[in-house]
Amino acid sequence: MAKFFKEDLDKSQKKKSKKKSKPGALIADLGNLGKNKENDFLKGFPKTPEELAKERQEQQAKAEAAERAEKEAARILEEENEKILLEIEAQARKQNEEEAVLAAKKMQSRQVKSRKERIETGNTNILDKIMGSITSAEHEIGAFFKAFVETMMHLGFCVKCEMLQCLYTIASYIGAIRGLISKKIKTYYKENPDKRWERHQKNRKLMRQFILTRKNLIAKEKATAAKMVKFINHVDTKNEELADKTTVIVTEGNKKFNFAREWAEINKRRLLMHFGVVIVIAICGVAVFNYCTAYEYSYNGRMLGIVKKQEDVLKIVDIVSEQLSKEHNAEIYIDKNQDITFKRISALNQDIDDTEAVLKRLTYMKNMNAKAYGIYINDIRVAIVDSKDTAKEILKGIQSTYLSSTGNVEYEKVGFKESIKLKQIDTKLGRIQNADAVIQKLMTGAVFQQVHAVVAGDTLSGIARAYGMSISELKEANPAINPERLSIGQQIVLTKPAPMVTIQTVEVATYCEPLPYETEYEDTNNLYKGETSTKVNGLNGERSVTARIIRENGIQVASTILSAETISEPTTEVIIRGTKELPPLQGTGNLRYPVSGFRLTSKFGPRWGRMHYGIDLACPIGTRIGAADGGTVIYAGYSGSYGYVVKVNHGGGMVTVYAHCSKLLVKKGDKVYQGQHIANVGNTGRSTGPHCHFEVQINGTPKNPLGYL
Repeated sequence: MAKFFKEDLDKSQKKKSKKKSKPGALIADLGNLGKNKENDFLKGFPKTPEELAKERQEQQAKAEAAERAEKEAARILEEENEKILLEIEAQARKQNEEEAVLAAKKMQSRQVKSRKERIETGNTNILDKIMGSITSAEHEIGAFFKAFVETMMHLGFCVKCEMLQCLYTIASYIGAIRGLISKKIKTYYKENPDKRWERHQKNRKLMRQFILTRKNLIAKEKATAAKMVKFINHVDTKNEELADKTTVIVTEGNKKFNFAREWAEINKRRLLMHFGVVIVIAICGVAVFNYCTAYEYSYNGRMLGIVKKQEDVLKIVDIVSEQLSKEHNAEIYIDKNQDITFKRISALNQDIDDTEAVLKRLTYMKNMNAKAYGIYINDIRVAIVDSKDTAKEILKGIQSTYLSSTGNVEYEKVGFKESIKLKQIDTKLGRIQNADAVIQKLMTGAVFQQVHAVVAGDTLSGIARAYGMSISELKEANPAINPERLSIGQQIVLTKPAPMVTIQTVEVATYCEPLPYETEYEDTNNLYKGETSTKVNGLNGERSVTARIIRENGIQVASTILSAETISEPTTEVIIRGTKELPPLQGTGNLRYPVSGFRLTSKFGPRWGRMHYGIDLACPIGTRIGAADGGTVIYAGYSGSYGYVVKVNHGGGMVTVYAHCSKLLVKKGDKVYQGQHIANVGNTGRSTGPHCHFEVQINGTPKNPLGYL
């Protein structure tokens, strides 16, 4: 920095030397600045560069001399410390040697005595100590017991109590044990004198190890202390060096700062002018930059538009949150710091949004953060609604669809079989569902699947009607099905929507139920075996029942009868059963009409421009169709324009056909006799009304049935 100020002063001096003719010059020559000490105007100015350089050299020389002196002093101090440590170690070694010599002398004096005396003396001492300890313990225990007994007696307790007797017994045991131990020890050492010597040797060895360990610890402690002294001296030296360098740096900095301050004082007019120009340029640059740029605002990473100022968006965020909360009946919130982000871009050729445009963009967003309530079924979320009240109303409305409004039903319990929970969640505005849509989903969101096996007489329309479905739904669930060719035993999949929740109700209801009638049979030989006729029609009775019923989605799953009262008794049905032997199950050649009470509506022959191969016998739907003669069923099923049809082979090349049936009672391969009930009259296939189309075929060629009946 001093170099910079020096160059600036030189330039200023050159410029002023060129303009000496001007009367306002302050300094003629910067090199002569400060040399004339008599001039009061220049007394406060800094020294010349030459003087400053000379002064710096002198200070540097002094600093180097001081540093060398300090290093020499540190070296001398370190040598003295080492000498002191060496003297301490020598004294410690000398002391250890003296202790070793003294110990050796003592050892020699002890070895003068005989081995036997050492053993006996050691044994006697050990036994005396053990016996003395036991005797002392015994005396103390006895004294304690005596004091305890006296205390008990003083307090009025009986000395002969069980506790005191126990204590006296323990004292006697201790005395016996003491005598036994003393006797055992004396006997053992008399019999084994070598054991006493081995024990003495072990004790000596342990003592030597202890002394050696103590000496090692003392030596390590002295070495560690020496290292710590050396380390502390090193740290102190470094700290002093750092303090000296810091002092030099601060001194140099102060000199440079004073020089700069004085230079600025001389040129303050020019500096202020330059500073003002820089400020003006900066302000103009900022104004131009703000004019040419704008802010692109986004919500959760989604760009919405461009505004001139960030405040245009932030000031209406609270208004948008409040408006959306009222409109959607949910807690809508916008975090200004996290949800709204800005990006500076060029404003040239860009459409700038005003406050109204910003309000519209934020209001119609679907990904706005919102607090809503989730409906959970068995911990699985199935719907999101705006509030907890809405969720409760939806669940209550679903429950009400399975509740009866009649006065003879009293509900003890209404609830859901599944675990239903309502939890507040953070979601997006667009994910909140309408209440009607949630109800529709909960009522039809599951799938109910069932399989129906086709039996004789089933039709696709009848199956759909029985299960409350449409024919199109059946075809959609069974794309490979042929409605005109249903076969007995064929499986039809029944798939229909079902509720996602199960409403479980427990009700006490009073209702009327029929009492089934009984059936009695009477035999007669006027009918063939297997044929029946009703003599007296049975009638169900009726009773009033009060029961506790458990239902799931309106379907009864359990019931307990609480009380019952009979209103009317049932009438027994009487059925006459045939006992006459069956006619032969083969053709006789004589045909009889398949139905009774008919009206002949169309004969054999040409009709409506084409051949009619049978006769039409009109009669109500459900009329009994009997076999024209005995034989074997060769076909029973749906056959195009004939609808449901039965074909019977009577032998001899004769086959009869019964078409447009509503129900089939036989299957292929059955043996039938003349007059047996094989089907019911219907209107299936291509038919203009209920009737039985009857054909007679001889060797595959249709013949006029009227010629054989």
